[in-house]
Amino acid sequence: MSHTSRTSRIPRTARALRVLVAASAATAVTGAMLTPSSEAAAPPAGKTVAQGLLSPLSVAVNDQGHVFYSENFAGKLLVKRPGKAAKVIYSGAPGNEVGAISTDGKAVYFVDGARVMKRNAAGKVRAIADIGAFEAAKNPDQIYTYGPLGLSPECATAWPTGEGAPPNTYNGGVESHPYATAVDDGTVYVADAAANAVFKIRKGRVSTVALLPPVTVTITPQMAAGAGIPECAIGKQYAVEGVPTDVEVHDGKLFVSSLPGGPEDGSFPGSVYKINPVKHRAKRIATGFVSATGVAVADDGTVYVSELFAGKVTRISPKGRRSTFLQVPFPSAVEVDGKRLFVSENGLSGLSGQPGDVPAGKVVRYLR
Repeated sequence: MSHTSRTSRIPRTARALRVLVAASAATAVTGAMLTPSSEAAAPPAGKTVAQGLLSPLSVAVNDQGHVFYSENFAGKLLVKRPGKAAKVIYSGAPGNEVGAISTDGKAVYFVDGARVMKRNAAGKVRAIADIGAFEAAKNPDQIYTYGPLGLSPECATAWPTGEGAPPNTYNGGVESHPYATAVDDGTVYVADAAANAVFKIRKGRVSTVALLPPVTVTITPQMAAGAGIPECAIGKQYAVEGVPTDVEVHDGKLFVSSLPGGPEDGSFPGSVYKINPVKHRAKRIATGFVSATGVAVADDGTVYVSELFAGKVTRISPKGRRSTFLQVPFPSAVEVDGKRLFVSENGLSGLSGQPGDVPAGKVVRYLR
């Protein structure tokens, strides 16, 4: 595990336990993404706000209807104002990822690398906090143990090593990848997808709101055989990191989407948590998502979750009924603005280096 500030392309996707998943499982996920679900109604009509984008992984809308969106791996923050052409309003430091956008009035908050930035109404930009420095100093998830749990010393010694082997037991390390922000009454909340925590910034001071708990599964004989895991580990729990990917504020609570720091095939579930920022408690309110990378909450409590590798946006009613709102390739960010839902789509296009794979990401507006 790296012990440096982390700005990798996709937070924690397909990490530690990808070797435990057969190739057929990955094929099944791809097929599921491309095959219409029986639960999905006719797809809603959408209007494209921006297109031809490289990694549009974050979207936010302010009170004036200005749509802000990122090209994360190009290090760009853009805005599309009604009736005007899109405009780049910020370019990050070379090699840094730019994203994690939120708005508060005419101010825009976002991330450049591991620093949280604020752009005011006059267009001036300043750093308000260094999340990477806070993580290096505090490393709050060091209290959690990941990897195989409860092994005897002999079994732990027999655990496989080398490239491609699932990690043996370890504690949370020093890593930072702030991936989403939300603003409420002057407080900025930050979902850090490498620190496995939600932080807050208040008057320039960073503190920890809550940690996401590890995600566990039972090691099966099939998993053991596929990864060279000793038989003595079968039936034991394997814990991967709980990775926060988005944060929204609704009725004084934080809604946080998360994916597991392991395979993105559904064998480890993604979830949505509700966090009380005063009591620092995280309660899981929905689970079973495949790579949940975005969450949005409407005024009536309806929750929308983008499932990147499942190729869909899931809607959860205030009474908990789940349905598919939309099926599109690689939806990353979702944002509610009144009766409208903004979705960034095809967010992983143009990254393979293969001929013909050009940036085709877009931001699309739908009626809810």
